[in-house]
Amino acid sequence: MIDESRDSPSLTPTKGDVAQQRTVYLFGQPIAHSVSPYFHNTIFQKVGLPWRYIRLDSKDPEDLAWLMRRNDFMGAAVTMPNKVQALSLVDSITTEAQKIGCINTIYVRPELSGKGKQLYIGTNTDWIGIQRALLNADPEIRTHLQDHPALVIGGGATCRSAIYALTEGLGAKAVYLINRDPEEAKSSIMGLKQAGLQQEIHYVETVDTAQAIASPIVVVSAVPDIAPTTDLEHTARNITTTMIQTKPDHTSPRLFLEMCYDPTPMTYMANLAQDLGWKVIDGLDVMEHQAIEQAVLWTEKPLQSLPSELANSAIRQALHR
Repeated sequence: MIDESRDSPSLTPTKGDVAQQRTVYLFGQPIAHSVSPYFHNTIFQKVGLPWRYIRLDSKDPEDLAWLMRRNDFMGAAVTMPNKVQALSLVDSITTEAQKIGCINTIYVRPELSGKGKQLYIGTNTDWIGIQRALLNADPEIRTHLQDHPALVIGGGATCRSAIYALTEGLGAKAVYLINRDPEEAKSSIMGLKQAGLQQEIHYVETVDTAQAIASPIVVVSAVPDIAPTTDLEHTARNITTTMIQTKPDHTSPRLFLEMCYDPTPMTYMANLAQDLGWKVIDGLDVMEHQAIEQAVLWTEKPLQSLPSELANSAIRQALHR
């Protein structure tokens, strides 16, 4: 909701004022490993903007709120664990972000009254990145998801973005969810349902249930590549393994999207899926697609005018190093 009484800087740049020095922040913790600065700084350099994209390693929203008061603030990319907390920093959120329940991008626009105030707007481009990565891997995925379910592994903000991408973005009628924490899984489902999501979302709690349900045609894995240690983690791993090992009753391509790409996108589960015949997509594809949408919002330049291929090459080189 827009707060008209909020004090906002009058010198925040608008279209036509973008040639001045501006700053975009990556707000999250830990973020030392992030390769997104290589992407966005390449974009800014190649389109001739004297901007910088820098890390703000913090999980305290007040740290970003303080920087948002600066005249050179142009926006922020919000990553874990701040995607929900950052909702308190913005004046309004887009429809997609409202339904997903979190933001990963903040950008500024002039308030329509013409009084010189600026509005801070929150949105979510993660779901766009997931949708486009899957469409690139299988242009017919919407048709396939009409007849076969999808599976999301994980919880929290990325989980909700993945479910939104699969349902609202790609038309999946049913999505299964695997999570080591039953309460987090149920909370994610409840939040999406309360925001108006109509499609079926089922939390898979046991291996027996996994054995009894239809094999998914798409899997989005949004968990770290860490070996399980607790009973709940072992259960979640066993459920996941059971579901991706189930032989399909169709010949359509099966896609395994591994969101984790550091230190390598070929995680334990990605390797297992590949051995079982799944087509593996790495999380850098998602990052590239969602990041270019962020660049469009910050620079207010059309997508086709941005050097996305150069930026993509920069982050892959950084990751390889």
